[in-house]
Amino acid sequence: QNFVSNPAIMPKDLAEFGGVLKVKVVKIQGFTEQAGFMDKTDPYVELEMGEETYKTATKNNAGGNAVFDEEFAFNKQEGEQTLRVRVYDSDTLSSDLLGARDVDLDDSSTGNGSFDVVKDGKVTGQVFIEFSYN
Repeated sequence: QNFVSNPAIMPKDLAEFGGVLKVKVVKIQGFTEQAGFMDKTDPYVELEMGEETYKTATKNNAGGNAVFDEEFAFNKQEGEQTLRVRVYDSDTLSSDLLGARDVDLDDSSTGNGSFDVVKDGKVTGQVFIEFSYN
């Protein structure tokens, strides 16, 4: 599946946009396949903006590459500049952070595409995100 970045459909300044901002988690790729001995990674993605937090479904035993195609509608306030993206491995007792990324909505180059996710200073994988608004 080819994924083409198209920033042309984005407002020039997402940080100044106020209203319903839809954020779609398309897929993740490049994360670790194994979460431990005989345990494949069970990934999910968490998105946070302002006071709102959304979580995708967990993809059990999907490993480091998973398709989500889940869309969430944020009530974005004008001036909110950060979308926090976190990727976790779901475990029975707790979830392990695989990586995180703060997406700068004030950056004019921010648009649909892949975002590197980092843990302990290293890129651990990519999250593919699409933005839309009414």
